Formats: sequence, structure tokens, C-alpha cells
Amino acid sequence: MMSKHTTQERKGMSGSKATRRKRTANREILKEGIRYYSGVYFHCSAFFLEMSASSIQVWGEGLVQGFAGRPSTFSINPNGLRMEGITFAIEGPSRPDFIFNHLPGGLVEVYYTATFPGSYRIHIKFFGRDVPGSPFSVDVMGDLESKVSMARDVIQNVKISGPAATNGKSLITNQFLLDARNAVVSGGLNASMEGPGNVQVGFKENLDGTIHVQYKPSHSGVYKLNLRFGDIPVVGSPFIINVN
Repeated sequence: MMSKHTTQERKGMSGSKATRRKRTANREILKEGIRYYSGVYFHCSAFFLEMSASSIQVWGEGLVQGFAGRPSTFSINPNGLRMEGITFAIEGPSRPDFIFNHLPGGLVEVYYTATFPGSYRIHIKFFGRDVPGSPFSVDVMGDLESKVSMARDVIQNVKISGPAATNGKSLITNQFLLDARNAVVSGGLNASMEGPGNVQVGFKENLDGTIHVQYKPSHSGVYKLNLRFGDIPVVGSPFIINVN
């Protein structure tokens, strides 16, 4: 089978003071018991999750290497655990969906097709705990056509805007906007900057899916900023930035 991935206390005159005190005491003892058992339950839960995650077995070539545009596959044995508690995520130049084929005996075959070549990382977790080997580093190779397709996607669909892409100031954080929301490429963004002083370069992801490219140079002068997805330069890269 394939799937895409109060008790309200009654008021009155009945009951002695001793009885009422006893009831109060029982409630206090009960509260302490709940607090105590809650603590024990919490620790047991964490232990159970760690042990459960470590019992899950994952193997297959798709956790090591793949080829762009072709299905990659790996297998998972949940060892009796529910698949609903196991999550899959992938980082890399593209973000393919995972497709699951449930086999007799509880084994599951997992398929994904990376659009672009490059380095990927696959995260497999059981309620937030990594299974053994996770994250898996996967080298996805590609032919000339897949590389050209990635380059075309970056060139056509990644947009740069903001004055800091050409002019900046020293000793403060400058930033400009990178918008790749219309692009298929989704990972592998990297930056480097050269110039007369030391430079801190980084990225800030925004809630709307855009990214702020940030840099903080130590001295004024002319700098060169290289911005790429994998080894594909963004249009305009390297950016010549005048810092004063």
C-alpha cells in the first residue's frame, strides 16, 4: 500500500471538622502523588523514546548515494512501533517528497527522487529522537542535463534586492534580500566574502520564506561577495560591494 508521506464538592452541614480535615489531607497527598508520579512518568517516557528510537533499523543505498531525477530507495524496520511516530526530513539542493510502500511483516520501503545533484542530509526521527545513523549524508550525482536544469532554475527564479548588495558600511550588519520562493532549489546556499578587512557573513531566514544575506565588514574598501547554490552562482555573483 502506497502513501505520501471537577469534581465539584457539594456544600452542606454534613460531615465533622475531622472528616473535612481528612478530606483536605487526602487531596494534598493526592496532589503530591500526582506530582511525584508525573515526574517518574516523564523520565520513563524519555527513556522509552530513546530506547524505541534505537531499536529502529534503517538501511539501503538511498541513504548513501543517489542520482538526480531517478528514484532512490531505502528500507526501514520499525520493530513494531507505529510509523506515525517516525518523521522524515531532507536537506539539500531540492526537497523531494517521501513515498512509502508497506510490506508484509512490518517492513517499509521508502522512495524519494532528488531533482538536483549535490550533498543531502536525511533526518529520520522517532518522536524527535534520531534513529541510529541519522542524519544520513547522501551524495546525489547528476548528468549534464540535471546540472543545466539546476543552473537554469537558479538563474531564472532566484532574485536579489536591496542597496546593501552594492553598498555597505563598516562595523555594522548590512543585509539584502534573497528570494528563492519560486525556485525548485531549496538548499546548499553558501557565501564567501573577500576584501581589505575581516568579514562576518551569514543568513537569516524570514517567516515568508525569503532570506536576508548579512555581512559585517571590519574596514572600509571594495569587497567581493560570492553567493551560490551548490556550485551555481546567483545572478550578479560575485557582487562588488563598496564599503565606507
